[in-house]
Amino acid sequence: MTELAQGQRVDWWQLLDDLRRVGLGFDAVSKGTGIPVSTLAGYKNLNAEPKHADGSVLIALWKTRHDGNPVPVTSGSVRNRLRA
Repeated sequence: MTELAQGQRVDWWQLLDDLRRVGLGFDAVSKGTGIPVSTLAGYKNLNAEPKHADGSVLIALWKTRHDGNPVPVTSGSVRNRLRA
């Protein structure tokens, strides 16, 4: 998986939105990864964190469309962000 600095995590909302902007909506991502559409929606809309295997597959797919760009990240935890 991608190495992140301490206190950072993958911004799954941004990653999935980036995929949508290059023409890969939830249906296409689901077909390509085997991750159910409802699970993808949870990663994007409910601030859910994917299990390691799902996250690795999503990052690999993202990298095929964003060659050389760093994976989008955010600081802090989901729990702390929701309290703010």
